[in-house]
Amino acid sequence: MYGTAMLEDICYSGVTLDRAADLRRDEKWLVETLRRDTTRIIPMWREHNLILMDEETLATPQPVTFTGPHALGILQIAEHVTFLGIDRANGEAAYYAADLSAKEEPELSPIMGRAQFLNIRQAGGLMTRPDAALMTYARGMATWHKTHQFCGTCGSPTEMKTGGHQRTCSNTECGREHFPRTDPAVIMLVERPGPEGGACLLSHKSIWPQGMWSILAGFVEPGESLEDAVIREVKEEVGIDVEDVRYMGSQPWPFPASLMLGFVARAKNVDIKIDPNELEDAGWFTRDQIARLDEKGLRTPNKDSIARHIVDHWIEDI
Repeated sequence: MYGTAMLEDICYSGVTLDRAADLRRDEKWLVETLRRDTTRIIPMWREHNLILMDEETLATPQPVTFTGPHALGILQIAEHVTFLGIDRANGEAAYYAADLSAKEEPELSPIMGRAQFLNIRQAGGLMTRPDAALMTYARGMATWHKTHQFCGTCGSPTEMKTGGHQRTCSNTECGREHFPRTDPAVIMLVERPGPEGGACLLSHKSIWPQGMWSILAGFVEPGESLEDAVIREVKEEVGIDVEDVRYMGSQPWPFPASLMLGFVARAKNVDIKIDPNELEDAGWFTRDQIARLDEKGLRTPNKDSIARHIVDHWIEDI
């Protein structure tokens, strides 16, 4: 039965830094580490990472980081800087993300060299897993700062605290503390047991790239367990009742701020009734049909997504 083994090595997970939460409140230590020659600065620009992609000389895309005088130059033009953690395995180097979004891209050409500021999804699936995870971590923090410039309670500007992992309302009468939040979302493969391995349910949304089919997903609502959310979302989107909901694994997905929680569930009925507000189409696919999607100009999601991991895992688990 599918769903008895957990997913492993999912892209964008597996940050190897020690996040060193105990040091975030030590302002003296933070200032001192920013001056170290060993400290590595990750430049961010409008939620894009600086990445070197050179197929002739590099086996995988390389994230660009800076140390020494180059790092100090970046810090001087950064809008804000966020402490990410310490690389305990490589000389105790501290890592920071520096947001350069206030600059126009041509102004940054001296630091870019042959690299480009790219959406991590353009390269993450080709990177080593630790590199992709680190770049995604930096992007997630940059996005949070971008969307929390003002207090949600009183509307006053917020100020960075604790190395960039907290924003505090500048209004002393309010003083609300804001922390990075992640929106939980369930993503599930619905399987229909049957001869020759049965079938799984794939769907297509109009906002997706043409020809891409994937498994169902949706945000967890207040008052729901994850299993409740799986059952509700499947029923809402395709009219299928499910049972035997099993957890498979998770993936950070800061696009903009989600945590994808993967599940598999067994269908209790097979007649699909799509919600046209949610989906354009949906259907049952056998393993053989999925393997031949390209013959019809169709495809499953990109390899960097947990959706693809779950589908591939299902295909192999027979």
